[in-house]
Amino acid sequence: MSKKATNWKLWGKMVLGGAAICVGGPAFTIWVTPTEEELFKRYNPELQKRSLENREKTQAEFDHFVTKLKEYSKSDKPIWTVRDEDIERQRIAQLAAKKQRDNDIKAQQEAMRKESGLSSGSALRHKTGHTNELRESLFDSQSKADKVVCAGGKGTPRRKVKRAPARSAADDKKLQAALKKLNVQPIQAIEEVNMFKSDGNVIHFAAPKVHAAVPANTFAIYGHGEDKELTELVPGILNQLGPDSLASLRKLAESYQNMQKEGKDGEEDDIPDLVEGENFESKVE
Repeated sequence: MSKKATNWKLWGKMVLGGAAICVGGPAFTIWVTPTEEELFKRYNPELQKRSLENREKTQAEFDHFVTKLKEYSKSDKPIWTVRDEDIERQRIAQLAAKKQRDNDIKAQQEAMRKESGLSSGSALRHKTGHTNELRESLFDSQSKADKVVCAGGKGTPRRKVKRAPARSAADDKKLQAALKKLNVQPIQAIEEVNMFKSDGNVIHFAAPKVHAAVPANTFAIYGHGEDKELTELVPGILNQLGPDSLASLRKLAESYQNMQKEGKDGEEDDIPDLVEGENFESKVE
């Protein structure tokens, strides 16, 4: 029995097909799957708005370049020569505008000197005397201001100025970078946020902006917080209370009831007791 010849062409097609599937499948999946940055851009409206503004700016610059290119192409000269001439004209126009501004400033200064009764030459001659007079007037005004500030006299305590801690832009940038790494996403339709403090009060945010990264258990709240008592937010806050907050609310209710009882007892103390056989009108007379 003769041995059957091997179909090497078929085997080559099978090998090439398998290699294409093994390599092309993952490559196509990687190409189709969006990156983390693309997902962040897709679900972040602020970043989308900024990207749209950059795109419009780039489009406007491109349109301006195309318009200039069309203008340059109308000339018989080479485009780069016309472009260099246009740049030179713009530079000369900027220098002329700057020179005109300087001349206007000098004219205004000269007019002010004439109104004050001093010419430029007399101003130079009396420069030293004018400087001394100016120094004396500044010294007098400074001494008057010192007297006003030190009106309390000797031995008075120094005034303490409360300064809020300055927030630097670097801290905000670091915070935004950290939130970006966590891939926080905005949460819409948040009416209020309440933070319960240990003393029983609540930090209340009305209609804030909330960004959240649920896997990292991180929430960013943007808004103006107000310290409020628990009773000011009742009854809407009852479904948000935990065991500790319920205990503080119960204490507040008991103290309120005690205050009402004390008020009633004080009113009853003014009413005299009735005693049989006594006439209060005779006692009053």
